[in-house]
Amino acid sequence: MRLHPVIPFLVPRMAKQDCRIEDFDIPANALTFINVWAIGRDENVWENPLHFSPERFLGSDFDIRGRHFELLPFGSGRRVCPGMLLGITNVNLMLACLLQAFDFEPDERLDKIEKFGFVMALANPLLLKASRRIPIHLLE
Repeated sequence: MRLHPVIPFLVPRMAKQDCRIEDFDIPANALTFINVWAIGRDENVWENPLHFSPERFLGSDFDIRGRHFELLPFGSGRRVCPGMLLGITNVNLMLACLLQAFDFEPDERLDKIEKFGFVMALANPLLLKASRRIPIHLLE
């Protein structure tokens, strides 16, 4: 979700008063957008940002609840995604079931080109070959 966020920008926010965030002056009533897509690829934050390396999070204090602004898969603050806990639980359960039952191999051509829009998606489908690991009667 760091490299391929579902949405490229968080919900826009309006500044209630003039403020300064690091080197940026933001006037009152300015509409601001947080570019989650760019944050996930920022070389100032992530070593080798375009490399998929889940191990980078082992032993770190990063969480996905919006407390670390380098990683905002569900937004943060009062506007955090209300389905965050449900989404995390469902994805973990689904992945555990799939990984228990199948071995996966990627298609020979892995095309990671994204289609930019309101919702981020791959331009071409990701194809995987699934091979059963356990007998079919155990999957029912």
